[in-house]
Amino acid sequence: MMKFFNLTLFMVTFCLTALSFSIPYQQSYQKMIVGKWQPVLSESEGIEANGNRTVKNYKLNSKDLMQFNADGSIIDSGQLYFSYELHPEDKILSLFDGGNYERRFEIAQLDKTTMKIVMKETDKYKGEPFHITWTIVFKRR
Repeated sequence: MMKFFNLTLFMVTFCLTALSFSIPYQQSYQKMIVGKWQPVLSESEGIEANGNRTVKNYKLNSKDLMQFNADGSIIDSGQLYFSYELHPEDKILSLFDGGNYERRFEIAQLDKTTMKIVMKETDKYKGEPFHITWTIVFKRR
């Protein structure tokens, strides 16, 4: 009975400690994303079922900026996105356009200077799966 009690006490302590670390981590993502970000890389890679790869680098302008506001709104110089939702527990950033269409990106990196987001999709091309990976890297302005 004593071993069971010690094991239970250990598990409760471990869970509370893990929870206390994850809450500030989630809050830091919420605070860290707020501000102006300039895209420095926008690249897509497509892989056909037969293994053929297509890579496309999108031309970026030094005036391209995205400003993430604390209220969930975005000021986007490209006028593509108007709001966002951040799901720090699973590292997902959802961007919404004017029609409320959602694009879900995995947050690969988010720190004081750099944000890297990645979206993976599978479409059909000539009746076969076509895997697309779109990567965007931002630098804080």
